[in-house]
Amino acid sequence: MGLTLMSVLGRVVLLLAALTGTWCRSQKDLKLVDGAYQGLKIAIDDNVPQSHCNHLLHGLKIVLSEFSQLLLIATENRASLRDVTVLIPESWQTDSLTCSVPSPKGIISIPFDAHIQVAGSHPVFGSKPWTQQSQGCGRPGDFIQFGAELLKGSSNDTVYTHAAKLLVAEWARFRWGVFDERGHDKDLLYPMTFLDPVTSETIPNECHHESMFYSFCNAEDHMTQAPTKQNAQCKGFSALDVINNSKDFKDYRVPLNKVVTAVEPSIQFLKRGPPRIIVAVENSAVMNLQRRWEFIRKAVRRVVVYDVPDDTHIGLVVFNSVASTTAPLSKMDGVTDVRFRIGSSMPRNPSRIPESHKCLLCGLQEALRALNADSSTSSGATVILVTTGSDPTPNDEIDEMINLAAINNIRVELILYPFMGNSGTITKQQGLQELASSTNGAVFTVMNEGVGNDSKMSMMIGLMDSLLAAIRRSATNSPIIVHKETYPGGYISMAKGSFKLDDSFSKDARFAVYYYEVSHVGNTIQLTAPSGKIMSDINMQGEDGDASVIFVNIPSAERGLWHYKVENRADSHQGLHIQVTASESKTQETNLRIWTSSSSTFTNASDVVNPTIVYAELKDTGLPVLNARVVAKLVHLGTNASGSNYETIYFNLYDNGLGDPDILEGDGVYSSYLPVGQIENLFGQYELSVDADDNNGLAVTPVRKLIPITKSNIESCCGNGILFDQLLPISTFQRSEIFGVVKVMANEVDKDIFPPTRVMDLVAKINISTFEVDLEWTSPGDDYDSGKADHYIGVLANSWNEAFDFSGDFIPNMPEPHDARSKQSVSFTIEKYGQIVYIAVHAIDEAGNKGGVSNIASILVPHPPTTAPPPTSPIPISEPKGHGLTQQVHVGGVNMDDMAVVIGAIVGFLLIVLIIVTFCFVHINRKRNQHREKKKEKGLSSQTKFQTHSSLVLDKDESQDSADSAVKDVELLAKPERPLSPTHSWTASKLLHEHERRFSTTSGPQADNYSIQQAPFPDIISYPESQTSSQTPSTLQCEPPAYQPSYFGNAYLPSPYSYQHTLSHDDLPPYTPQNLFSQSSQGSMLYTISPQPSELSYPQESAAEYLGDLSGYIAAPPMYAQYQNDNNGVLQVNKSKNPPPVAPKPPLATRNAVVAAATAKSIEPKRRNITQV
Repeated sequence: MGLTLMSVLGRVVLLLAALTGTWCRSQKDLKLVDGAYQGLKIAIDDNVPQSHCNHLLHGLKIVLSEFSQLLLIATENRASLRDVTVLIPESWQTDSLTCSVPSPKGIISIPFDAHIQVAGSHPVFGSKPWTQQSQGCGRPGDFIQFGAELLKGSSNDTVYTHAAKLLVAEWARFRWGVFDERGHDKDLLYPMTFLDPVTSETIPNECHHESMFYSFCNAEDHMTQAPTKQNAQCKGFSALDVINNSKDFKDYRVPLNKVVTAVEPSIQFLKRGPPRIIVAVENSAVMNLQRRWEFIRKAVRRVVVYDVPDDTHIGLVVFNSVASTTAPLSKMDGVTDVRFRIGSSMPRNPSRIPESHKCLLCGLQEALRALNADSSTSSGATVILVTTGSDPTPNDEIDEMINLAAINNIRVELILYPFMGNSGTITKQQGLQELASSTNGAVFTVMNEGVGNDSKMSMMIGLMDSLLAAIRRSATNSPIIVHKETYPGGYISMAKGSFKLDDSFSKDARFAVYYYEVSHVGNTIQLTAPSGKIMSDINMQGEDGDASVIFVNIPSAERGLWHYKVENRADSHQGLHIQVTASESKTQETNLRIWTSSSSTFTNASDVVNPTIVYAELKDTGLPVLNARVVAKLVHLGTNASGSNYETIYFNLYDNGLGDPDILEGDGVYSSYLPVGQIENLFGQYELSVDADDNNGLAVTPVRKLIPITKSNIESCCGNGILFDQLLPISTFQRSEIFGVVKVMANEVDKDIFPPTRVMDLVAKINISTFEVDLEWTSPGDDYDSGKADHYIGVLANSWNEAFDFSGDFIPNMPEPHDARSKQSVSFTIEKYGQIVYIAVHAIDEAGNKGGVSNIASILVPHPPTTAPPPTSPIPISEPKGHGLTQQVHVGGVNMDDMAVVIGAIVGFLLIVLIIVTFCFVHINRKRNQHREKKKEKGLSSQTKFQTHSSLVLDKDESQDSADSAVKDVELLAKPERPLSPTHSWTASKLLHEHERRFSTTSGPQADNYSIQQAPFPDIISYPESQTSSQTPSTLQCEPPAYQPSYFGNAYLPSPYSYQHTLSHDDLPPYTPQNLFSQSSQGSMLYTISPQPSELSYPQESAAEYLGDLSGYIAAPPMYAQYQNDNNGVLQVNKSKNPPPVAPKPPLATRNAVVAAATAKSIEPKRRNITQV
């Protein structure tokens, strides 16, 4: 691949630095001996039903045998599998027909840290094997897990062979710390395809041997430029490179003439037994100072009587120059007095033997004798060793103790009490801490705090908490500290506080008040339940002076927020300590586990190559808990130069999958670097603990489901995060665990030496519209992943190796760094068209410390378009030699393409102007023509306007007023100066002729899609000079018409039936003027005008206001429909004295109804006959 010598050497140094890191604690007992692994542990989850027992164990045996053979092939005859220990569920009845476990069988009483877990189906992986990897390249994984369905199989052995191949692939991740050499769907960091660095073509992002079933990717198959997690984490090295440089094979060579065959693994089955615990306490003269021994007696009594779970076996041993058993190993229960007998077995007074004569080896040997005296057949136990550690322990004694612990399967938990807190003491305790570390034990420290001859109560509380934490590591169902608070004394006050109980705890809880003297607790102890119920009766309180505690048992405690208040009468140098404890719920198993990247409790803060990382695993019934709030707490033990306590350091842990330090998002492992930059004194002991809760209801957990193993889903997960299909909110919870003591040491440094972390999520995109490159990443910190860096540097390189060496063109205008874990981006243009560009960035802090080179992002910037799209012509266009692009043509220094754009814009503008001018010309001419036509119509009608106030209805059965009655009505309301109306000035024949002309041209059925835009034909003729806004209509009585069509629907079509009258002017009755309300004689017909039913009803005085001024409407002929009671389809004219029938006129609408077109209701008009003369 054209690697430079400096590039290769630099990467080798980085790889060796990574591989020389600490070995995972859980794999210390898994060793490669003479070409075969021994000490492999497999645990079957308790939730796996017994009905699977026989099929599962049969399948497991076949898979392990196949696994051993395939592993030998994959490692080139260097490793197979020799022996395996399988832990079966405690609930399985191994003597039944459904579960016949082969012998030998045993019982183990210490925590079983399994390398492989057989559990239920995973929400994403299903039953397929997968590895939890919390650490980086070359670091072992946490465990391998697969579903029990994988082992049920069938009679076809190919199923087991396939399972063994999958297990070999995961073994490489778990044992040697390699990562995927392929891409993943929908992953921007590790896509499914990438650009070939030679041809620039898209190729699959995978290694030829990535299946890892028979061989691993080597330098020939591996492509350094591929965007894979292996390249990002291991800086371009292949999987085989990492494996060959691992602890297993770095110095191992197979003899050339040696014939190597796979070892058939032997399997031993175990069942979990009850915990067995021995508490061994130093009893020397150093414990006789102040109240140290008294506090030991009280702390031991507290945990034995109140904290140790039922069925746990516990015994007590004391030692100085010799050792003795004060309480034999006994089973705890809640019926007998065994708890009180064991809890009161410590000597009342300490020994006067000097501390320098103590024998730690004697204490461990006595503990082994007490364990061997137990009649049970269990193997393994926990020894809690309580000692000052002030005097150094000889190395040969430490070595013998480590050997004894290994032979007898003993875990040693170390409690340093009291700890003096000086640098010399830390060095002296180093041997003891190696003892605890070699047995996977923890170290707890209780600081020495005293006032004169008295010891502070905080020492006793610290010892109680350390004992409980050590017991919980073996007996996981021990109580959890839900709440604890210290209230200083000095004046009489009321200690008030609150605590929260949720469904993650059992139904019972205990509220306890610890005191130095019983008189320090006043008479008031009051608890208030979430429901408001108050518990303050003194009869509900229990008191144990041997443990300096007053407690209140809360059976079936309500869920929610509790409040308490306690009267505090403690002295100024003492105080009251309040604790609330509860056991875990059996239905909701939310577990918190803590560890660090260091193999021991010692941390070299000046080692910037392998800094310490804190991890916390949060699981609920075996599934990861996401979006939780996980906070680590670092307490510097001892006091500063002024005698005050050091400030507590809090820092958050994240499950974000940024790659440094968190490897995978969504696995439930939260991590962060130890914040050494915030530590005031880089030489001291710090107590590390972690608190976790549901983050105010935001925490969720995935849903478990069964996924069949097929070739299509083998490579479905995961890049930088696990994508779950379904997440459910988890019940409210809170957890707190103590990891123990972290001892920080550093070389003398007088400046900042801690660099920012690596950027591991650099993504490059190309904006096709602007041809800009967009970079996105997450900001690192100043000191590792905390704080804010000073500035960024980015480079553009022509090859992957140049980018890794951080050589090339610098990216301009890099943004200012934000706080750690913030999103950042930058956009810039480059002119490297048609070639792959490799991009890298790193952060630099204010002191000049450089973070590691980021993952290498690559991008291909296409050539920008230089011409318009070519015409569709069959004639091929010849291209000049070069890049295959049409060359740009310039005239007078101006690009022809730019000229074409300008000319096109000008032509388009002129065309738009021409269209606008043409439209305006046509519009103005049309307006002028319409204006002329209107003037002509006005000339013909002599400026006549019609206003309608009512319509008349012809009543055939009643007499009617003459038409001139209406005219007279108008005359009464009009001005005296008005001109004569046509009714007064026209002859009868002219009036009739005008009426018939209008009638004959407007009758007929409705026309479709036609709307009346003007008022119907008026029945009163008036002139503009005679109209007033206060004019009101006439009100003459008549019956409503038989039919009144709505005139606000469609208009009317011409009637298919022509109206042919036979009356001439001579046939009409003579005109006889009448009074307005007089009845006619024989020659006239009676017209009765009355208000018609309408949808709107107006008061008489406000009719004009509602109807509006209708004088502005130009009269138009109404459009009439066919007469309703014409059954024959032809209008028959009565030749009697009655005039021809007139079709009903449309109802009058107000001006507002005409304008709104649908909002106002129509008004029913009055009708009258204007042909009666």
